[in-house]
Amino acid sequence: MLVVAAGMCLASAAPDTLWERLRTRYLSLKTLSGTFDENICSEEAGTCQSFEGRFSIKVPSRYRLEVTDPQRQVIVSDSSTMWLYLPAEKRAVKQASGGFAPVLAFLGPILDSAATGYVSLDSFGEYVVDVRMGDEMSALSGLKLQLDSTARRITGFSCSDAWGSKYTFRLREQKWNPKLAAGLFKFTPPAGTTVEE
Repeated sequence: MLVVAAGMCLASAAPDTLWERLRTRYLSLKTLSGTFDENICSEEAGTCQSFEGRFSIKVPSRYRLEVTDPQRQVIVSDSSTMWLYLPAEKRAVKQASGGFAPVLAFLGPILDSAATGYVSLDSFGEYVVDVRMGDEMSALSGLKLQLDSTARRITGFSCSDAWGSKYTFRLREQKWNPKLAAGLFKFTPPAGTTVEE
């Protein structure tokens, strides 16, 4: 279901088809790669952090984030295990995958047939989709998708987690369905790395 903010012009597409058209397009997505900018703000701590890097995603639950700025980090999930590698500290944290994965937040409403989107145009002429997930127990709240001017591509998103941290991602230089090596989603700690489980 798509609800459109009053008075907004939605190009030539019928309003009730925009959300389904976007979902249909993304349901054909197998892999996605590109670069990202991420901001994480914690109300509780009163802090904000900014990160830049590269991402690779294999739908539905494999991903690799390589943070390049301000300090290198690697986050890898093969859908059963998630690794966080901090090269400067020669430390790696291993845990079970699942739960909240901010980089995958934009895929949730695409894969959830019960999700609904409330669409408006922002001051830059980009579509903003206020998403309501079908799962009331979702770890996400306030999920908003930013779309390009054709309403066919997600260019960014924002959401909050259960602990009150707000995540904002901008997805850049996207490559649609690139061939991604299976090894991207596996991680072996380098020699000399302290592993925490």
